[in-house]
Amino acid sequence: MTGIAAAKAPPFALPGEHFAAGIAFLVLGTIGSFLVAPDLAAGAFPLPRVVGVTHLFTLGWITTSIMGALYQFLPVALGEPVRSIRAAHVTFGLHVPGLLAFVAGMVLGQGVLLLAGATAFGIALMIFIVNLAATLMKAARRDVTWWALAAADLFLLVTLVLGLALAGNLRWNYLGPARFLALGTHLHVALGGWVLLVIVGVAHRLLPMFLLSHGAGDRPARAAVALLATGAGILTVGHHGPPLLAHWLPTLCLGAGLGAFLLQARLFYRHRHRPALDAGMRLAAAALVLLASGLGLALVATALPGAPHIRLAYVVAIILGISVFIAAHYYKIVPFLVWYHRFGPQAGKQPVPRVAELYSNRLATVAGTLLTLGAALLITGVAAGSTTAAQVGALVLATGASIEGLQMAALARRRP
Repeated sequence: MTGIAAAKAPPFALPGEHFAAGIAFLVLGTIGSFLVAPDLAAGAFPLPRVVGVTHLFTLGWITTSIMGALYQFLPVALGEPVRSIRAAHVTFGLHVPGLLAFVAGMVLGQGVLLLAGATAFGIALMIFIVNLAATLMKAARRDVTWWALAAADLFLLVTLVLGLALAGNLRWNYLGPARFLALGTHLHVALGGWVLLVIVGVAHRLLPMFLLSHGAGDRPARAAVALLATGAGILTVGHHGPPLLAHWLPTLCLGAGLGAFLLQARLFYRHRHRPALDAGMRLAAAALVLLASGLGLALVATALPGAPHIRLAYVVAIILGISVFIAAHYYKIVPFLVWYHRFGPQAGKQPVPRVAELYSNRLATVAGTLLTLGAALLITGVAAGSTTAAQVGALVLATGASIEGLQMAALARRRP
């Protein structure tokens, strides 16, 4: 980060508070996954406690991390800082306690607390959506990353509308039997239209930078953005329509979009000029394998519609694959931010450590191994309907998340 991009970078506190909350949500989510592992193994996804834990991952760990990363990423990738720093802090102040209240209300069966939390984080997400849209409108650079983020911002709005409708239905039951259709639409628009589009757009810049990758091209990334946006769009407008619009076309587009992203990531790894991978990039590669397993399970679930455990397993695989991919990037982004803000100004005046020396690569490898192994065991347990495998996997996953959380906390305390 030099020159104009550095001048437009946000204060350290803005991404820092999001990353701190994000890692806390990850630890809570993995602990929660252990508690609901018997429900997952039984295929009981619609249970309120399971949905609550799912939101600790999707809205807590994943979305909070995305917010913090985008605040730091936008000046570098698009040449524009987030439109309003103040609005970004307000978003954080409403989003985190609102989500905690929502999950608590869902788990405890307290409707008032649930709706109050949903209202708070709903307002937060609306502020974020407007803030991001205003930033994108000012950006002169309209590349793959810009289009991915613009589409993701739109589908975050769709996800929010569907989610609030589902939250209200828990109290007033106005959706009736259509609630399962609404739940499936909400989940797939959130994962495909919001999260994966952001990951494609951001990884298109970060993976080549971290891997020193050149010459991979970007045609698969362009295809991924087009396919994911098309699939989420068809699902949004056609989920009440005939099977072709409500199921087959969105499935084909979203699956092909994820496949195109995996191909692009593979090309980045193949064209890297850094042969030895650090713990973060090894973990990112493992996360891509988890996402590929989710895509494979989705194909099986589509071919065998009477296999509920496989359907749930592919959702778990996609969520955990995304979660591990983000965890991998924490090992690249957080050390750099700490070094840049705290050690960078001292460089040349006194001896300072290198970025990679701010944390233990060996301990990061242990954390990454546990995260990967735990995710694989949990996915296997859900697919096989095995409570024991699911619980062991969740416990291993929580251990890996806790180790990474402790490393991030230690990093946050590092000073010259």
